[in-house]
Amino acid sequence: MDRELVIISSHNLYMFILFENKEAVELRVEYLENIKQSGNIYKGKVKRIVPAMNAAFVDIGEDREAFLPLKDIDKVCPSVERGKSLVVQVKRSAISTKGAKLTCKITLPGKYLVLLPTTHQVSISSKIENRHLKEEIKELLEPFNKEGYGFIIRTSAEHASPESIIDDFLSLKSLWKNITEQAKKKKMPSLIYEDKDKVFSLIRDYAGDIKKIVTDDIYMYKALKKHIKKHYPHKNIEIELFKNKGTTLYSYYQVERIIGKILNPYVWLKSGGYLVIEETEALVTIDVNSGRHCKHKSLEDTAYHTNLEAAKEIAKHMRLRDLGGIIIIDFIDMKDEERKKALIDFLKNEVKKDKRPIKIKDFTALGLLELTRKKLEESLIKQLSDICSTCKGKGFVKSYQLLLFEIEKKLEEMKPFVKVKIIVNPSLKEQITQFVKAINMEELVEIAYDNSLNIDKYIIERVV
Repeated sequence: MDRELVIISSHNLYMFILFENKEAVELRVEYLENIKQSGNIYKGKVKRIVPAMNAAFVDIGEDREAFLPLKDIDKVCPSVERGKSLVVQVKRSAISTKGAKLTCKITLPGKYLVLLPTTHQVSISSKIENRHLKEEIKELLEPFNKEGYGFIIRTSAEHASPESIIDDFLSLKSLWKNITEQAKKKKMPSLIYEDKDKVFSLIRDYAGDIKKIVTDDIYMYKALKKHIKKHYPHKNIEIELFKNKGTTLYSYYQVERIIGKILNPYVWLKSGGYLVIEETEALVTIDVNSGRHCKHKSLEDTAYHTNLEAAKEIAKHMRLRDLGGIIIIDFIDMKDEERKKALIDFLKNEVKKDKRPIKIKDFTALGLLELTRKKLEESLIKQLSDICSTCKGKGFVKSYQLLLFEIEKKLEEMKPFVKVKIIVNPSLKEQITQFVKAINMEELVEIAYDNSLNIDKYIIERVV
């Protein structure tokens, strides 16, 4: 597998795009003004316990109270009382009007293991073929695990040396010790561990199986060189600082096209069929349509082959768009039960590349396929867009942060210039003014406004 990671920087965000065999398969965004909550560990204060909602609400020092399911309290947490402190980890970031979801089951991911310091559970990745490895590693780590910590054995451990696995375990133990010491010292509520730097977590998730990393940020370039040398000294990972003066990373890797693909609810199939992907507050729906597809002898054959093609695209788009939670797929109706089973098996095989846990159910009585994909934060369409003021929430427009990101990259491509004019909708007056100041181009950029421009459109032209 030829994997390449591209990291594009701007004054307000980092964008990470993972390519597999030249095709974009994952895109992640980190806005510098936001703190990514998922994975963070807090010393929280229990504000109230609501048995009717099966949850305790915890102040972790953020805008909204986070919630801790009572079932988690019963299994893992120490006694929970109102006003008392509690060490918790964010299982899912705050989404829309909902506060963050917490757990007392702390997970600290490493290169070969995931440490579970609050449980005694030991498990192994389902992708590992050597089923004896679990007992072998338990025995290997026993002299170093007097505390009886639980852990998950990652796929990358299958071919790792015993010394590497021990080093990884001791490193995670040391990290947990530091976290517990911080929890004793700090007041509540407070952040005691931040799971930051998405780029390093991406490298960790793929266990160094990335052949090349390209970035346009000198500071990121230096940090990557240092990180790779320390954690993956035996991996031949090429780190490149992009210096092509004729273009930008944004244009070179056709990021605008990739984002357009993510924001478009329609996905066209080669056969002429298409998908419609729509998100609601509670779930994601995917509708499969045959379109012009009529190459097969019967409707049943057409339905089956279109559904197989759709399943392949659905697996790709769940990963690319970072869709999570409950996902309902309305495949084209088929009568043959064997073909329904074959379709589910095919989809299960297609999602194996996905790092997020996915559970695929059977077809419902209404002929819908239900599955769940672990949700850690808002989907990309919600991260990259704002609710449209014209259609009152029925559709989306690009967020102003994404708009400024695009403008910054276009300006870089136009250099050198004496002066340029940027024309935007008047509603973006404050954002565009602050942006021009932030990139130190007040003398070079003239700002103009046009009411006829959509809020997510802009014009850049050279001033003669």
